Amino acid sequence: MNTDTFQLGEDAPNPLHAQDLISQIQLECQAMTSHILHQGLAIAPELVARLATLLAATTASANEDEASDPAAIFALAEIHGKLTTAVAPATPQGIMLLDPQRLAGQRFAWLGPVPLIRMLTVTAMVFLMAVMLTGLSSEVSSKNITLGLLESAGDVLLLNLLFLLFCAGLGASFAALFQAHRYIANSSYDPKYDASYYARLILGVIAGLILSEMLPAQLFEGNSLGNFGKPALAILGGFSSTAVYHILHRLIETLDALVRGDPSAQYRSSLDTYKAQMLADRANSKNELAAQLLALQQTCHTDTGPELLRQRLAELTLSMLPPIYTAADSASTPATAGSKSC
Repeated sequence: MNTDTFQLGEDAPNPLHAQDLISQIQLECQAMTSHILHQGLAIAPELVARLATLLAATTASANEDEASDPAAIFALAEIHGKLTTAVAPATPQGIMLLDPQRLAGQRFAWLGPVPLIRMLTVTAMVFLMAVMLTGLSSEVSSKNITLGLLESAGDVLLLNLLFLLFCAGLGASFAALFQAHRYIANSSYDPKYDASYYARLILGVIAGLILSEMLPAQLFEGNSLGNFGKPALAILGGFSSTAVYHILHRLIETLDALVRGDPSAQYRSSLDTYKAQMLADRANSKNELAAQLLALQQTCHTDTGPELLRQRLAELTLSMLPPIYTAADSASTPATAGSKSC
């Protein structure tokens, strides 16, 4: 491997950034090696020994403010790639975030290994407590909650709407925690997707309110959702905002079909027309073929020579072939005009 292109001298640009990169490789290699040893994954013993030697050498160079050996940096990067393959589907970043030594110094580590998990855990607990507190009110009842926006007003409407919103938030936080748990379990969590979980919480609260309060109750009479009450619908909407989106999208498609007509009916009509045209063309072809065969039969009963009969038969055969074969036969006719027919 050519190391002449990699130089860490005093005149290198941003030497502090280069040292930070080396430190990142060192820390991630240590974390991945510790993860492999703790999980009992397969790793070559000589790779661990080589890594320990390189870590000691690069750490000593950093402590003495000396430029690191380029060959050692390349060797560390090569080991980093092998360790990344060994821990897959886990990622170096996910393993670093879940490192027990890093979590030991955090105050609220018991709530979760990463800030997102702690936030989702606290949010789920807040929504759960809010559901319980609003449910204690005498205004929140099965009778009042079925009245809806247009049949209720005042504090009764406010408390019941808050109860439904908290139920939707509980379902949304539960879904977000459940999905994030999978990435935490296999150490493939990536903080760049944190914003999607926050958006999912907001969408879940909105979807829960739409499903339980905005959509007409008659919409669910023909399916199993009609057996659920509004709190259960709010939790279901919060748990899967995608399902609410598909319901609304289906309603829009139905309204669009009422205005422009059912496209499937138009497609069936076009298909029936095409089939009828095909049958008519097939009947015409059969009639033409029958007429030509009848003319050939009449020719056989007359005193015509065999050459004329062969010519009529050839014309009939060419009329039944595609145009490409007819053109090819016409092109070869002059070359064979002087030959005898068999």
